[in-house]
Amino acid sequence: MSVRTCLFLPVLWASIACSPPPADVKPAPSPADPAGPPSSPAASPASPDEDAAEARRLAELAHHVVSADRITYSYLLLLSGPDAARPPTHTDLDKLVQEAFPNNLEDEEVSLLRGLLREPTADENAAASEGRRAKDLLALEIEVFPRTPAFGPHLIEEKVLTDPDLTRDLTPVERDSLPARSSLLVLRAAYRNQHGVRGLRLLQTLVRVVATRRGALIHDPDTLETVGPTVFSERRLQTSLGNIADQVPVIPFPDPARAGMLRLATRGMRRFGSVDIELAGLPGDLTALQRATFFIHGLARVLIEQGEYDRTGFAVELPEILPVHHSDCASAYAGRPGSLPRCKDCPDFVEIHLVERAPEPHDAVGHVVARIVAPRSVSDAPTYDQPAWAQQALARLFGP
Repeated sequence: MSVRTCLFLPVLWASIACSPPPADVKPAPSPADPAGPPSSPAASPASPDEDAAEARRLAELAHHVVSADRITYSYLLLLSGPDAARPPTHTDLDKLVQEAFPNNLEDEEVSLLRGLLREPTADENAAASEGRRAKDLLALEIEVFPRTPAFGPHLIEEKVLTDPDLTRDLTPVERDSLPARSSLLVLRAAYRNQHGVRGLRLLQTLVRVVATRRGALIHDPDTLETVGPTVFSERRLQTSLGNIADQVPVIPFPDPARAGMLRLATRGMRRFGSVDIELAGLPGDLTALQRATFFIHGLARVLIEQGEYDRTGFAVELPEILPVHHSDCASAYAGRPGSLPRCKDCPDFVEIHLVERAPEPHDAVGHVVARIVAPRSVSDAPTYDQPAWAQQALARLFGP
């Protein structure tokens, strides 16, 4: 089979090392404001019953998983040369787009991209304010930072750029050029999950054009991968969402709850406005891990479709039970040659439930991860066996 797996065991250690956990910063208590109202007496300690009720409430919240109503995503372009530190304007980028598509300027998505690059006047901003919530293309920001700042954190840690797995798709020439790339051009777009996540497609088109025209390398801050323009172009999101597997790596980690077993987790679902997902209780068998990867990519596609923007303006809460069909898994790999294993007499679908887990150091910074489990009628039971259910789920989709 020529369907390429996204499993890279060494990436496990790279991601653990290179992605610090979100800072749990709490403001220091400030002195009482003498002009403010008198402070209330100290609250009495909560009773054991109140503590138990609060614990149940928080545990229940983890079962309510939502998709973002607004998505913000960035790509970092590594630049070299005398103009690398000069931030381009929206007009500069619009000229690059015109040069890249001279015969397609009237195409819908090229026209929309150019509209995103046009800097509106104050009057246009005021006129558009009423309809802003109905738009799926919200904003584009452009910034330039030194790759090695004089102080403060690096946007890209050097060990990420020297990691052989995270830079595995660079050509020898691209890899040799890394030391000379002194500036980082950040292209950040805000958009909604509408029209097949059109905002992400337009952002990736712009990144591809700029990288090609300026000879840049492209760094993904969630997956931590760095690639050249050619590889980035090959992986860019398709209109049909038919190459989700190219967009979302699946990475193996030890399963801390089960000695000798593994779990697989996605990186990169933030760009779709969705949580990252994790399947635990897996054996180290490569066939099982490959099939679990197919399953996870199929579920990722389902989440993207389920999370499409609700025009009421509220974040979309996912259904408690989500069905994943073999066709969903196959669709996630539609952009690649080959086919997924299939069992003629198997049910061809499985029902799952998502439950948010606590953050861990290797997670994408500031992003939620949800565990894939059986529906609550099964997984809430004290006797629930996650490895057995995972094995049964994969058998239902791909055969024994």
